Amino acid sequence: MRFFALALVFLPALAQAPRLLLVGGEVGQALYPGGRGVAYGEVRLIARGLGLALWQGEGQVALGLGSRYKVFPLVENEAQAAARGAGWKRGQEVFVPLRPLSEALGLEYRAQEGILLQLPWARLLGVERRPLQILLRFSREVNALVEGNSVLFLLAQGEGAGLSQEARGLRLTLETPPTRLYYPGGGQVILEWSPPARPRPTVLLDPGHGGKDPGISAGGLLEKDLTLDLARRVAARLPNARVSRQGDETVPLEARLSLAQAASVVVSLHVTQGSAVNLYLPKARSTPLAQNAEALLASAPAEQATLLKVYAGDPRRLAEALEKAFSALGIVLARAEGPYALTDIPGAGVVLEVGVERLKTPEARNQVAEAIAQAIRTYLE
Repeated sequence: MRFFALALVFLPALAQAPRLLLVGGEVGQALYPGGRGVAYGEVRLIARGLGLALWQGEGQVALGLGSRYKVFPLVENEAQAAARGAGWKRGQEVFVPLRPLSEALGLEYRAQEGILLQLPWARLLGVERRPLQILLRFSREVNALVEGNSVLFLLAQGEGAGLSQEARGLRLTLETPPTRLYYPGGGQVILEWSPPARPRPTVLLDPGHGGKDPGISAGGLLEKDLTLDLARRVAARLPNARVSRQGDETVPLEARLSLAQAASVVVSLHVTQGSAVNLYLPKARSTPLAQNAEALLASAPAEQATLLKVYAGDPRRLAEALEKAFSALGIVLARAEGPYALTDIPGAGVVLEVGVERLKTPEARNQVAEAIAQAIRTYLE
């Protein structure tokens, strides 16, 4: 009984002691910051051992495998880091929780005497050679490195023309290096040689209601007419802007959502009674691209951020631009969050509800339209 009691006392302490950590071919220690039983590993060791992409900015760190990324905020207090599942910054070293990372990137995680973190080798399933493009399909997501006139696919194996197997992975030898390499998902890697046309952001103005759905009515003015008029005025001020409906027609939500999914910026316009102006943002975003975009935009260099905004965006940054533009008119926006369908998109989507009192004259509508257009221009800069 005495031995049993002592064991109960010492077992928790032993559970928090550093443990052996095997990451691919790398050996390190798993630490337990704050004594909370959450295993952490050093990011450079993990990236090196599994061939993961590593990105670190001010206040956050990310690890990636192909199209999959996991972003962690950085905290210096170890107990707070463990409680929040955040990254832990200890001096010049950065540690991340191993289990959430494994779940996000599809890594194999096993805890016994020590902790094993590994990736099964990816199998090459096929190669499609097209004019100025090569598409490779693997059994899982992989990372690729351009090295001279070749591309190395880390921890991958396969056979085929121009391919050779190495200790680090599968190498494809080329006549010239690709000008672009990207991961569309599903274990695919695309190499391209055509100089990519610089993509331009697209803006969707979505006038609410229409057709059989008039919306609210105030002083003989119908919401469906006011939103269409306002959307046209905003679109006229922005290049690459389109409107989800061109006239008094019924547009199903599914059709609106399909347009919104492909846009860089979406502003869904509605009208309310009185003079208030309300702004609605998504409470949660469901796609990995949307979830990671906000963190990446926060510290990406300006040129990369501009390119990223073509495909994904931060609705909170758009909201801030709208608040600033309307404050120049002496209007304070009321902000709220909720599960609004047209805002759960990869791009920056918001719902803007304008009080009918601010839309009674063409001059007033022009003021509101210019504020919206200016906010979108500011956001996309």
